[in-house]
Amino acid sequence: MDPITLILIALAVIILIIVGIVLYRTSHFSIRLPEELPVPLEEVDGEEVARHIGLAIQMKTISNTDAEKVDPLPFEGLRNLLRMLYPQVEDHLTREVINGGALLYTWQGSDPDLDPIALAAHQDVVPANEAPDSGWTYPPFAGEIADGYVWGRGALDCKGVLISIVEAVNNLIREGFKPERTVYLLFGHDEECSGSRGAAQLARTLEERGVSLALLLDEGGSITQGSLPGIKPPVAMIGVTEKGHLTLKLKATTQAGHAATPSTQTSIGALSLAIATLENNPFPQHLDMLEFMMSFVGDEMPFMDRLMLANAWLFGGAVKRKMRANPITDANTRTTIAPTMLRAGTAENVLPATAEALINLRIFPGETVRETYERIYDLVADETLEVLPAHGETLEGDHTWGPTEISNIDSPQFRLIARLAHSVCPQALAVPFMMNGATDSRYYTRLSRCIFRFSPMMVSHEDQETVHGVNERLSFENAARMVGFMQALIRNASELDFEGSLDGDSDFYEEEETVEEITIRRLQESLPTKPLRQVEEDDDELPDFDLLPDDDEPLVAKPLTQSDPED
Repeated sequence: MDPITLILIALAVIILIIVGIVLYRTSHFSIRLPEELPVPLEEVDGEEVARHIGLAIQMKTISNTDAEKVDPLPFEGLRNLLRMLYPQVEDHLTREVINGGALLYTWQGSDPDLDPIALAAHQDVVPANEAPDSGWTYPPFAGEIADGYVWGRGALDCKGVLISIVEAVNNLIREGFKPERTVYLLFGHDEECSGSRGAAQLARTLEERGVSLALLLDEGGSITQGSLPGIKPPVAMIGVTEKGHLTLKLKATTQAGHAATPSTQTSIGALSLAIATLENNPFPQHLDMLEFMMSFVGDEMPFMDRLMLANAWLFGGAVKRKMRANPITDANTRTTIAPTMLRAGTAENVLPATAEALINLRIFPGETVRETYERIYDLVADETLEVLPAHGETLEGDHTWGPTEISNIDSPQFRLIARLAHSVCPQALAVPFMMNGATDSRYYTRLSRCIFRFSPMMVSHEDQETVHGVNERLSFENAARMVGFMQALIRNASELDFEGSLDGDSDFYEEEETVEEITIRRLQESLPTKPLRQVEEDDDELPDFDLLPDDDEPLVAKPLTQSDPED
């Protein structure tokens, strides 16, 4: 046989092997959660719940990074409202006010050997424009009941969730239910301003008491349709991790002067060049989290999309380009860089000596605060431009944190949340996902490996746009769904054996399937993409952090090129 024929045969064999690997990985890409019957949710009067939410909205519990600027009266009013609306809760649960505003309710369980569960929400809201021309259909703090909705700031984020939790507990007490597990209700009062005075202190209190939680549920994703490209059925987005958060200050310093005789390098020009350099040199993309998330809806993906994502070792570049085309999908693949604030100059004819900008970064799992800082520093810092922590003298602080660990997906706790989401919407597919924003739940990671971020409501894209925006509202149907979900969650969590083996002794699980059969990886061998790493930072290291030495290379020489690393 001549050499050319042998080469052609060898190439054909290689191609067949590659095609076989591609098809095999595609066929094994999907993670199939067990088919389980929905849990019947108790009927709830959604309009009555909405009216209670409306009363809570009337309490203008606006938080502020400066505690001195927070009006305590609305928070006191909300506590009094809860006492008035839910007397059963006041009689059967122990309530503590932690650090002047955070609420800790304890519903003591009958079996002290069982780890407790916790339901979390926050009392505070962001401000709202109350001017007549603000665009609000009803005043943002009126709590108006109209057109099948309760309207106002906090309806979705997060007083609707808070009221639904307390309403559910109150209903269960009236029905005579007594939990075997202790149930904690954790309501911080400054989540919108980092949670350092609220949730952080609640977590510290529980930790000092030796509490270990079997499950914690906080606000997070919801049930949506069309939020995942190519996926037609509704999906229940259950948050299992959060990105980290870091804000840096870029400070350019040059000689001040008159605008009539500008120098070749100005502070504003240097700062602008630095910002442009950062925007044109984004952090590298990683497909691990996207693969993980989409594998739970793999059977619903178009075949070619599934084939490409299942074989990122071969088609990773094309997938990354597709993800970059949309800001939302792009954010799910990398640490993001966002210039958010600028300050420079005092007069139109004066060259300012300094110009400053704040750069907000959301850190992808597997990367650290320090690594993120060092990359920014290496890109733009020199004798003209400094890269500084935006808050304080070091990277450590209330406004800086790393990504959270990924919660335990192979657990009966996750299956419980997924099944109850299916009860809210029988057509919904449960999808674990990474939250780009932050919640109070990151403070509780020392207490539990099963922390899930899910708000059991069905929301449209239009509804989502109202969070922190105009015309925030919650439907009566969603108010009823949330209360029914919370009641079922407390009942089932009290009965399930989270501490025992994972073979499903409870009737909650189908006998023929075990939790071990739910695998995060499609194959035994590791995927050829970058593995997710747990972020472990040395707490003792950051307080001693010193700024890196100045780079001798002048700022003007920094490359202003589009650099998007590809595998």
